[in-house]
Amino acid sequence: MFFGQSRTPGNERGWLIVIGNPMIIQGKNNVNGRGFHMVNHLFQSLGTKELKIFFDESGKGADRPNLLGSLSIPKKIYDESDEYRYYNQFLKRMDLKIHWNKYSGDALKRYNLKHLMELLLIYSPFIEFHVIHYHYHYLIGRENFQEREIENTIYLKFPERLIYGQMRGYGNEISVLADIFIEKGTEYKKMQLEQKMKEILNSHSLYRSGNFYTRNCLMLPKNSEIGLEMTDVLLGITRMLIQNPDASSNGKAAKIQFIMELLNNDRFLDFLKNITYFEWRGTQQLQRINFIDYINLFRVKHMKFH
Repeated sequence: MFFGQSRTPGNERGWLIVIGNPMIIQGKNNVNGRGFHMVNHLFQSLGTKELKIFFDESGKGADRPNLLGSLSIPKKIYDESDEYRYYNQFLKRMDLKIHWNKYSGDALKRYNLKHLMELLLIYSPFIEFHVIHYHYHYLIGRENFQEREIENTIYLKFPERLIYGQMRGYGNEISVLADIFIEKGTEYKKMQLEQKMKEILNSHSLYRSGNFYTRNCLMLPKNSEIGLEMTDVLLGITRMLIQNPDASSNGKAAKIQFIMELLNNDRFLDFLKNITYFEWRGTQQLQRINFIDYINLFRVKHMKFH
């Protein structure tokens, strides 16, 4: 317990009692954030890890499997490495276009996808990819729940669990500051996802006395950040591994071949088999699944022996 003086309304020289770690409180006598500035104990840690976290989804409604994914990349790597700066520059100039869903074997699209995955692997030991596979039909099958409540579960509760998992669990002397990026979508804009996600995550940190803080949460159009494009492709690959389809069209055949080539790269295989992958089918908790089982099933099905 920490005791310290504060200038709260109606108590100009009162004592503030904080249970847990101390907080440094500065500014005017306004507890609603309009002048009263609080710096939580997490900023007194010996080390700070700054992350950029990118959120996306793949598969909506009855289009199974329904996936939500978040990719975390250290801010220093993303902002300062020549490789990421180069790719972001070309992406924003529209000199680089990434389209996983539209890929059907085109040489230029394949080249761009291949080099995007090579960019991922350069710093893969420092990058985390989390995925939730949720069961949409279970959600809509629950009686009395309205569409808005279902959307809040999909676009607020599940993403909060995803991103929370990437910000927590560090040592007491490591604080985490995160900037979150979401690709613009109709559902997201309607529910003001970027504002609500920041509020939820920071409330969660306060409630659990966490050493993490969401600094910004931004909603951006496509071709704004290479991290969003990377998340989109990784989710697309993850989804196809789960579906494990037949090569029944040119598009599916091209994607299967591309994934099989990626999986022959030991570094990519190590990254993918170590993703944090959860499944949810109406249980009280997310169930973590070893993703290597999906990978192996896919590889065996599409092996060629001639």
